[in-house]
Amino acid sequence: MLLNEKLKELRHSKGISQEKAAELIGVSRQAVAKWESGQTLPSSENLILLASVYGISLDELATANNADKGSSRENKILQSNLTLMAIIFQAGALIVCLQPRTTAEYGLPFWFLLLFKLVPLAAWSIWMARNLRYEKNKAQYRKNARIELAYCAIQWGIVMVCHFSGLAPLGTAGVTLAALLYIFVVNPRYMNRVLTKEL
Repeated sequence: MLLNEKLKELRHSKGISQEKAAELIGVSRQAVAKWESGQTLPSSENLILLASVYGISLDELATANNADKGSSRENKILQSNLTLMAIIFQAGALIVCLQPRTTAEYGLPFWFLLLFKLVPLAAWSIWMARNLRYEKNKAQYRKNARIELAYCAIQWGIVMVCHFSGLAPLGTAGVTLAALLYIFVVNPRYMNRVLTKEL
């Protein structure tokens, strides 16, 4: 187990919040959040305080930190890239759904055109949902699932309103903006997933 996972597990087992842990150690809540997400490592002084607060030996924390870092780093980068790709592909499928084409223009039956638009959207949405499996913390998993469901509902709402009102360019801008906010703001701040910088 890696240090960040161990710290998160120990804090949950003690039943304390990030704010309380930060108060006991004498650091900010953001510092604790970064340690638990693996963005930064605590200093040696903070490791000693963490071991004391969580009631374990410093050796246990040091052992966690010496886990296979290379393999974990590669896995995190792969997971991050897969998640990012699913979000981008889903936004692209939503933009395709926005296009106000009629079946007569293509000479195809309506059901075929509908499948052409909806099957890729369903595929990318399922891929997005499957990427939630990388979150091992059950509480964070549930929170991420709710956030992702809300994001998909917002995106679908944008598509429906703009498609039926004939405002496809505005819908394209809305879908793109929502995807960017989801990647750059929502994922790192609320979902404990950093998708846009080196892990």
